[in-house]
Amino acid sequence: MASYTKTLCLLMVVCCGCRAAENRHSISHRPRQKATSNNVVARSDGETTDRNLVADNTIANDVEADSGRTILTVSGEEPARDDDAKTPVPPTSSLSLASSIALGLSQNPDLTALRQAEHVSVAALGVAETYPFNPSVQVQATPYQDNARTETPGTTYHYILLMQTIQLAHQQQFREQGAVSTLNSTRWNIHQAELQNVAQTERLYFTTLYLSGLLELAKANDDNNQQLLQTLEKQLEAGQATAADAAIVRVDARSTHHQLRLAKVNYETALRDFKRQIGIDPDDPSSVVGDLRVMSWRTPSLIFFEPQAIKADLVPEREQQREKFMIASKAAARPDVMAALSDIEVARANLCLATASRTPDLQIGPYYQRTADGTTFLGFRAQVDLMIVNSGKPLERQRAAELNQRAMMWQQTARRAELEAAAAWERYKLAYDAVAEEAQSGIGELPNELQRLEQQFLAGEVDLVRVVQARASIIQNQRARLDLMNELSQSAANLTGVTGIPVEELLE
Repeated sequence: MASYTKTLCLLMVVCCGCRAAENRHSISHRPRQKATSNNVVARSDGETTDRNLVADNTIANDVEADSGRTILTVSGEEPARDDDAKTPVPPTSSLSLASSIALGLSQNPDLTALRQAEHVSVAALGVAETYPFNPSVQVQATPYQDNARTETPGTTYHYILLMQTIQLAHQQQFREQGAVSTLNSTRWNIHQAELQNVAQTERLYFTTLYLSGLLELAKANDDNNQQLLQTLEKQLEAGQATAADAAIVRVDARSTHHQLRLAKVNYETALRDFKRQIGIDPDDPSSVVGDLRVMSWRTPSLIFFEPQAIKADLVPEREQQREKFMIASKAAARPDVMAALSDIEVARANLCLATASRTPDLQIGPYYQRTADGTTFLGFRAQVDLMIVNSGKPLERQRAAELNQRAMMWQQTARRAELEAAAAWERYKLAYDAVAEEAQSGIGELPNELQRLEQQFLAGEVDLVRVVQARASIIQNQRARLDLMNELSQSAANLTGVTGIPVEELLE
């Protein structure tokens, strides 16, 4: 009897294990399918189609997972993620745009802390993939019984009960789906933070170059005023200039000197903010390389279309439609939009889990008992909850409302991304046209123009007032040119942040 009982218990354990292995099918082991941006555009362009897709619960999984590892697709590219591989850190002696972006992605404190959320989501996926195979055993024995009917002591009363909980509605599958979708959402959020980090690095880099240009203008203006002041003082001593002219230049020189000090402070502050953004010490002696005035930007019509792809008979209205379509596709593949789409899958998995939880779990196992009179009982015992008061429908209604909420958030996020992308694109085009128009005006360089004026002043061809006025006009023109270049660079950084277009595609 004892060997028979052990054999039966062993068979029950094996059966429960097979049941657990049968339920361990997960969407993380499906064949990987590459997501394309065209599918995303189709959903974001047609509002009626989007709502029908959400209502019919047929939203496609644009983010596929394989054993807890998600392949993220943005604009047809699959970025590789390898946490074990160390990102090479470029030298910080000179900070170019490319090296600054690399440093910002690898050393920014906020990004470093945010990337740890991926490990938490991976661990949560491992928890969801672990089937709750935890049999419970219950043993009871009473060595002493007081039997008043007989004087002979009876057999020791005891029983052994082995129970295992079996999920009848495949709840683990929905838990795995929810964990995979949560991991996808976490990774998309990390990519969104990386994209914003790149855009912010570009903004601060271009701002630093802009303030560096203003500093050069202020220094050149101050140097010319100092030289002019020295010349006038010598002429005043020789009786060739008046004291009023010297006083005017002296006041102007003092004013430009203060402007130079302010320009230095603004540049140093911008440089410290930029170094803090890319994660290096603000006191690091690294310097930013580049000149905002010599950067060459691409024509807006050439960003999406190669020169050989643009036909001569292309209608302008048709080209604008193609630009709008490309901008919409870039916006629809933005990481925050894809994260919102993954949140829909999380809500759908939670809804399915709530529906499956309305089917109570079954607890079943072998039962062995021997009574005091020597009678032996061998069989099975099953236990199931009766869903009478709490049938699970309130939780199911809550999950359904959360699914509708996530679907609405995804639609509005996609709409907002499209509007932001269109606005950023128009801003870039306006700034480019302004810079192109300014380039055709043929404004001379500041040192050359001032040198000519000084030579004419020394030759007695122009008076001091004309020199001061001409200097102010030249400085204003040069600053306006810097302002235009700064607006163009800032619009390019904004375009990168809202569409994901790399800055390399905007610069020639």
